Amino acid sequence: MKLIGLIGSGSSTAYAPVIIWDRVEHYAKEEQLVVVDDSRRSMRFLGVLRLIRRYEPFLDSRKRTSYVDNPDLVETGTLPHSSGYVSIIGVISENGVVEPQLPPNPGSKVYVVESPTDLSLELGGGLVIGVHKYSGIEIPLDPRGIPYHIGVVGATGTGKSRLVKAFIDEVLAKTNYNIIVFDHTGMDYSVFYKDNVVEGSRTVLDISLITDMILYRTGLNRNTYEPYIMVSLLSYIYNYIREKHPELLQELIGSSSGGRQKTLVPKTPSFQEFLNKIDYSRLQEILAEKNIVWDITSFKEQLIRTLQNMRARDSSKIRLGIALDVYLGKQFFESLNKRDMLPRDIVGYAGNNRLVVVDLSTEDLEARRYIVSSVINELWRIIEEKREPINTLVVIDEAHNYACRSCGVSHRAITRIAREGRKWGLGVLLATQRIIDIDPEIRGNINTWLFSKLQTPGDFNELKGYMDLSGISENTLAILGKREFFVAGLMNPLRIPILIKVRTVE
Repeated sequence: MKLIGLIGSGSSTAYAPVIIWDRVEHYAKEEQLVVVDDSRRSMRFLGVLRLIRRYEPFLDSRKRTSYVDNPDLVETGTLPHSSGYVSIIGVISENGVVEPQLPPNPGSKVYVVESPTDLSLELGGGLVIGVHKYSGIEIPLDPRGIPYHIGVVGATGTGKSRLVKAFIDEVLAKTNYNIIVFDHTGMDYSVFYKDNVVEGSRTVLDISLITDMILYRTGLNRNTYEPYIMVSLLSYIYNYIREKHPELLQELIGSSSGGRQKTLVPKTPSFQEFLNKIDYSRLQEILAEKNIVWDITSFKEQLIRTLQNMRARDSSKIRLGIALDVYLGKQFFESLNKRDMLPRDIVGYAGNNRLVVVDLSTEDLEARRYIVSSVINELWRIIEEKREPINTLVVIDEAHNYACRSCGVSHRAITRIAREGRKWGLGVLLATQRIIDIDPEIRGNINTWLFSKLQTPGDFNELKGYMDLSGISENTLAILGKREFFVAGLMNPLRIPILIKVRTVE
């Protein structure tokens, strides 16, 4: 360790002013770990150096002195010096770092910690995703904080995905948690875990979602056209099953309460009976098992028949026909094919392999939100059935697309995890560029934050509203390099936010 200065007057148990020796000021960098040696009390304090400023007693901007009118005197008579604050973490003891009860005495010597060999700290076991930037000391994150939720925030290029990758690897290696990762772009996690990737485009979509996607893409009025589209979709499915798998129609109407018992009916159920008694849970299973083929030409024919049966106006028929050809086209209906996975399959994959990465990159945003929500709802179904902790971490990349107040079904699903997940070992990790876009109710339940350069000043202010940043300023964040993050909150083994350099991942 290197001696850099002395504690000045006015210290407290949270902050202590430090006067830095001029000849060693180049060793005093903000966010360095320091040891304050209070020899009078035989105590050593651990802290972080912050808010370094350069001062000169005779050149106070609020006072006029002779130096102003005689600039030549500056060369011989001034006493410039650096000063800062030690943000106190605690008192170093045999059992680690304990909360300070007394402030350090003025005159106590201040040393910077330059390497892990300078200081032996007992911080417990945990998830090591990196080391303190300057000292190289490992900062293990407490895994007990996983179900209390984690937020990872940083502007583009700060290394969020590398941090999350390191975190995932540590969770898999050191805990019994399973992990479900939703990869928004398909380029952040799918490339790391190629053997554990499933395509989101294989997930079966429900009829109401397909209806919403058609309405959104075409811009058609919901009140007018939703009934036509939804009935046409169900008619298409009914006719396909009646032709290819007629025996399954009995299963689909076997119980209006959702059971699967078969009812002996001597004739094929009519579409109206199918519509009135359909078991939608079983329908999703059949769509996955039998892989119904969607075709725009066949669907348009069914749509015309539905419009005629429902006595739609000719203008509605024309508008729907144009919308299907111009705004949807062949590709939309092809995207509904080859979907053979249910949410329970994704959860089951995670249970069997500890990790599953769902590549959402080829889906519409509404479909992505549906997939996220349906998988989370499946986790809750298991919890409600077994009434025991599920020990699962849900990782959501580009989380502002899923946890915003206007994000619909995914927002509701994530909100439930944030409120209730800790009791059942169900945690969520949200990685985002903009904290301000995350619903306040969700971010208010996140108890560990890892943050780097932020996108806007508003993000910094929002973070301050949920976390004591202990002297960290926007200027400090602005000069952070790639893979440099502050860690704060429940998983941090130290009392105050600490700067870590995330390890290189492969």
